[in-house]
Amino acid sequence: MPFCDITIVPVAVERKEAYLRFAERMAQIYREFGASRVTDFWQDAEASADENFHAKDAMETYADENLPKFRELAGAADGETIVVSITEWPDREARDRGIEAVVSDPRIQATMTEEPIFDGGRLIAGGFTVELDIS
Repeated sequence: MPFCDITIVPVAVERKEAYLRFAERMAQIYREFGASRVTDFWQDAEASADENFHAKDAMETYADENLPKFRELAGAADGETIVVSITEWPDREARDRGIEAVVSDPRIQATMTEEPIFDGGRLIAGGFTVELDIS
């Protein structure tokens, strides 16, 4: 059964290109060590607004501007958006081996001295089993 690592992090909108370059470098390393797929989602603020929410009838149960928002829950400030990143692995065992290799890789270690693209202290992360996958 596939296993996914999912992270949510606020990123400054003005740093989008730098983030994407960084994320692509990291994704290549994760893929090298067994990840089957790495996908990053850059939040679309307009589509995320209450008036554009896809379940309009459900919005009636929330007071105006009271629907919980990713950006608020993740602590995004003005000028930031949310990036959701999903790293998919064939299974939990492949993930555990891959992560062990990734964190000790010199290319990953070298990122510790680079200018940060985002505040890692605000990153939200977790590992998830895939229970439903309809393509």
